Amino acid sequence: MKYIASCSFGKDSLAMIIKIKELGLPLDEVIYCDIRFDENLSGEMPKMAEFIPKAEKILKDRYNIEVTHLKGITFKEQFYKVKQHGKHIGDMYGFPYALGAWCNSRLKMEPISKYYKSIKEPYKVYVGIAYDEPKRYERLDKGKNIALLYDLKITEKEAMEICRQNDLLSPIYENSFRGGCWFCVKQSIKQLEYLYNTYPELYNKLLEMEKDSRNTFKIDYNLSDLKERFDRNKLQIKIGE
Repeated sequence: MKYIASCSFGKDSLAMIIKIKELGLPLDEVIYCDIRFDENLSGEMPKMAEFIPKAEKILKDRYNIEVTHLKGITFKEQFYKVKQHGKHIGDMYGFPYALGAWCNSRLKMEPISKYYKSIKEPYKVYVGIAYDEPKRYERLDKGKNIALLYDLKITEKEAMEICRQNDLLSPIYENSFRGGCWFCVKQSIKQLEYLYNTYPELYNKLLEMEKDSRNTFKIDYNLSDLKERFDRNKLQIKIGE
């Protein structure tokens, strides 16, 4: 039996790996789905992208763990890919819709599925589901997966503390914003404003691509209008100071 840990470098998956090693449980490989905007730019928020190699060095030095990076098609490649089937044949994919977004299946699930299909022996996968995530646990395939944190009754707050004590807490948690890809169409307007104010060069990449997309980044807003709104907000704050 091969034992694999699925790692996002978030608090839950890293706390899970720490507990695996503390308890002396079997672990043969750690995998990370490395979603890219393009070949040179990570899809992770910059703070997380900077943290990951530091975390990998700690895992290597402390536990002799080398993380396997799984990569598929990039966001930009899929965005400009031309549809071969369906009602919009001949059109570029453009931005994914929030409902049924192509990014999850094409950028994440396909490389993970390809990796699992390449394994020629029985295997089980450790997944980072905390004790206060019962709905995720209920959906879990218990035959293939091990939810160690859930089994140990470790909550998300406790997972965060485990990471903090082991110098493996991502700086993404320094603010209240979500992790995940900076180009995610499901992120809130507040998160987009944070992206624009903090990483305007990334926001502008999406702004330029929206010109080529048959649908806008957000269903009710385009990025250009949101940019004007964010600028007004900054001006109001400055005046209020």
